[in-house]
Amino acid sequence: MNCNCPLVSVVIPVFNAEKYLNRCLSSILNQSYGEIQLVCIDDGSIDASPALLDSYASDYPDRVIVVHKENAGAACARNDGIRLSTGEYITFVDNDDWIDHRYIETLFNAAASTHADIVCSGYRRPDLEGHILSEATPKPTDEWGRYLVEAAWAKLYRTDFVKQNCLRFLDTNIDEDLYFSLPAIELAQHVEVIPYCGYNWFWNSDSVSNTSQRTSQGLLFEETLEAIFKMMQQKHIELTPILEHYFVRLITWFLFYTSRGDGFARCRKNMIRYIGWLDRTIPGWRNEKFASPFHPTGDRIINRIAVWLFVKHSAIFTLAVRIYSRAC
Repeated sequence: MNCNCPLVSVVIPVFNAEKYLNRCLSSILNQSYGEIQLVCIDDGSIDASPALLDSYASDYPDRVIVVHKENAGAACARNDGIRLSTGEYITFVDNDDWIDHRYIETLFNAAASTHADIVCSGYRRPDLEGHILSEATPKPTDEWGRYLVEAAWAKLYRTDFVKQNCLRFLDTNIDEDLYFSLPAIELAQHVEVIPYCGYNWFWNSDSVSNTSQRTSQGLLFEETLEAIFKMMQQKHIELTPILEHYFVRLITWFLFYTSRGDGFARCRKNMIRYIGWLDRTIPGWRNEKFASPFHPTGDRIINRIAVWLFVKHSAIFTLAVRIYSRAC
């Protein structure tokens, strides 16, 4: 790579990640792209993570920034990382994930050649033994291509674009990434989708988010929906048909995601609650044009069918949720 290439800042929120942190940091510092600033925010870790971070900062004083702070959550840590980033581009990596050797080079080349504000790529899901459980690679021509990855990672952003639009992560306990990534995509002058998969989203069995018994109790889902919707209105982001579908799909996912932990009775109450939210907020949602087994292209068929049933065939959807909630 040309030594005059722009700096790319990599933001990592770190919390009690001693088992996986070396793998994560090494994958970044050993990139084929050499101009990297690593911004690590230690979010009040009580394991060996702070010492590991300090060791990296000592070994790479010109490349690694470490900040230790009291625990305030990943969203606040990422927001701090954005403020500290000085690179022309910025990307995010979670502390138990890792990236392929040419990941940043590939995303940077796509951004530089197209003058994109955002480059969107894909991911794979390896487990502890290295088995790939699933993989998602977006296609530029797909209707769902730019939305395939809901998280902030697997993307490269122009830093000025992020800061000028005051893009931030939401301090909530579910879907905090969407408060950042969804308006980013909608506000960008140009989003480049590349059919490339170089981000490894580790299937961590210890992670709370990976349990099939997650309950809706205590999750601030409606509050998060309201915050995202209000923020998008404030930024004058038009509620396009694909965005209408996005919110309907998000609610459909939430109902399935929490159904086994909730049981059918509570799930049914949530269904009524969020149908009411859609009626108030997106009055035409029952006629949204992407609710089809064939659309949006690029989304998984199981997701397209679930949304289609939710919107067009509520009785069958309710039966499907009842069956799913009772499955082992």
